[in-house]
Amino acid sequence: MQCATLAHRSVQRSRPGRSAHQGFTLIEMMLVVAIIGILAAVSIPAYRNYVARAKISEGLMLAQPLRRAVVEYVSINGGLPDVENNTWNVVLDALGVNYDGESGAASGAYVKRLWWNNNADHPGIRIKYQGGALEDRLLYLQADISSGTISWKCTAPSAKGVPVRYLPPDCR
Repeated sequence: MQCATLAHRSVQRSRPGRSAHQGFTLIEMMLVVAIIGILAAVSIPAYRNYVARAKISEGLMLAQPLRRAVVEYVSINGGLPDVENNTWNVVLDALGVNYDGESGAASGAYVKRLWWNNNADHPGIRIKYQGGALEDRLLYLQADISSGTISWKCTAPSAKGVPVRYLPPDCR
């Protein structure tokens, strides 16, 4: 008799209407959605910063030919062309760099304009960016020629400069 009772109980447990737990509860689903939301809230701003820093690097790469031309000119002539009486395009001519009236010495997908700054106290390369958070933002590559060699200092101006969070480590 005892065997029949055990068999009856096992049959009751396996009936189709009383199956074991299947699927997810509403609380489990809400927990998964909350975790995905937190991950998105952290990763999207980090990705935007990464993309902006990549755009900044385009300008620095486009400035390399102009930097090389300046180094070559200074090593041959002992200094820059007479910057007080010349405009940026006359200096670029003297350096042997091709330029355009609108884009300066170079432009790219994220660089609107790259040109030589003709300031006798702070000569250097100016980079103007385009698109998104970098629209019309500036980055300066200042040339220091006073020591007989050229050293470059990367800075962003306080007004209309590239935000510090997007700058490469050597520009901060």
